[in-house]
Amino acid sequence: MKKKLIAIVTLLFVAGGAFAQTSPATNKERTERKERVKQNLKEAGQSFGEAATEAGQAVKETAKKAGTAIGKGADKAAAAIETEADRLKARQRERKAENAAKSDTL
Repeated sequence: MKKKLIAIVTLLFVAGGAFAQTSPATNKERTERKERVKQNLKEAGQSFGEAATEAGQAVKETAKKAGTAIGKGADKAAAAIETEADRLKARQRERKAENAAKSDTL
């Protein structure tokens, strides 16, 4: 019985000593792991930020190109409308001139 009690106490001391030795290492490992996780999250955030910036720039360039194309299309449409208006005005002047000529000859 005494031997069993000594063996159990010894086992507890050995286990306690082993736990005490691994416990600070575990804390150190936890600290290192925390730092790695923080660093990984920081890098992931930076990567995400860079990707968002690139995407924003791509959208900006696309919008700029679309705006330029729309502007050119609007300019072409305006020019076509002016050309058509000028053509109609010229036709109207021709008709007036023809009607005036007809009425002079009568």
